[in-house]
Amino acid sequence: MKHREKKTEKQWANEFNQLETASRDMKAPSAPPGEFENILKEMNRRGIKPKIREELEQRK
Repeated sequence: MKHREKKTEKQWANEFNQLETASRDMKAPSAPPGEFENILKEMNRRGIKPKIREELEQRK
């Protein structure tokens, strides 16, 4: 049973390494201009308070 677990761990490690190597060269596309501001406006309109703001207010 331990042999099977070690073999599976090695396979996962190899797959992770392959994915990491493949993703190094990939760059995430930037958001369209004004997208972040639009999201914040919509959150304000709906009365949604971003979690980070709540955490910052609690620290004060």
